[in-house]
Amino acid sequence: MTTTIIAFALVLLALGWLLLGGRGRTHEPTAHRRPDDDVDRAELEQAERDVPDEESVRNWGPGAGRPRPPEML
Repeated sequence: MTTTIIAFALVLLALGWLLLGGRGRTHEPTAHRRPDDDVDRAELEQAERDVPDEESVRNWGPGAGRPRPPEML
């Protein structure tokens, strides 16, 4: 009987932890931004200037493979 009560209490604790544990703020700064919030245009323009060239952006991400050496282009 006592083992059943302990097991039931553990299941309830685990269920409560799973259901209520993920309510904290995320580490992503834009995750909770509202659609009508202002955009920092200066920061956006600086980020666009930091991109080296269009080709490097196109060859980025999963499945992009390794870049070819310059002599093979």
